[in-house]
Amino acid sequence: MSNDNQITIVPYIQYSLKAALKLVKLNPNSMEYFDLSSDGFWKSFLAIAVMVPGLILVSVFQYQGIVDGASPDETLAYPFLSNVVFFFLALPFTAFVMAYFTKFMKIEQHYAPMVVAYNWMSALVYLIMAVMTVILGSGLFSNNISGIILTVIGFYFSIYIHWFTFKVGLQISGALAIGVLIFVKLLDASLIVILFKIFDPEYFEMIMQAFNTQPS
Repeated sequence: MSNDNQITIVPYIQYSLKAALKLVKLNPNSMEYFDLSSDGFWKSFLAIAVMVPGLILVSVFQYQGIVDGASPDETLAYPFLSNVVFFFLALPFTAFVMAYFTKFMKIEQHYAPMVVAYNWMSALVYLIMAVMTVILGSGLFSNNISGIILTVIGFYFSIYIHWFTFKVGLQISGALAIGVLIFVKLLDASLIVILFKIFDPEYFEMIMQAFNTQPS
């Protein structure tokens, strides 16, 4: 994608999502379609705004399911606030930590392009997963079938596509990309647990109790 500062925001987002679609299709030349300029780096965080409709869709769907199937205490404890805060913090937090991680790994020259690709890929994947979650959770299929389909789709988008993005974005080997993927997933998990502790302590305590009562 050319660096055209005169392009309006809506076409810019469309072009960026089309570039992200190249990643989803595992195109090895995907990076050529992104705006990898310094301006493109900062604009890539518009991906957060692009994901907001998906957040609203999934939040309403999940909340309705909780209200219909859970006790008032469980409904009250569900970590909506933590999930919303995580939604807005995840991409900037990952970019911040990866700046130091890539420097440590001596691949910092590919840091900015990777962030651009990762942000737009995350937006596209989030929207796809949001729609699929609602469709498969709406009773169209049995719970078992829906669960299997969501697991397969989730693995492809949340694991395989992320791995491919790190591989081509950082221009590293597939084996090293697995290590980066694990690091980022642990980073996300650490962030959400911290947010549970701060914003939804009831839910955090429920998780800790469930973890501590697991059979050895």
